[in-house]
Amino acid sequence: MTYKCGRCGKTFEMEDLKLIPSIMCPFCGYRVVYKIRPPIAKKVKAV
Repeated sequence: MTYKCGRCGKTFEMEDLKLIPSIMCPFCGYRVVYKIRPPIAKKVKAV
């Protein structure tokens, strides 16, 4: 999983979040992070 900081815009991985006790950017300490979605959308066959 890749995350992006709301303030500095740097991207980091889930492993970087596990090192910090609360969810925040490991670079600037901002507490608003966004989960980056993969560019390929899932295709689900309709029933």
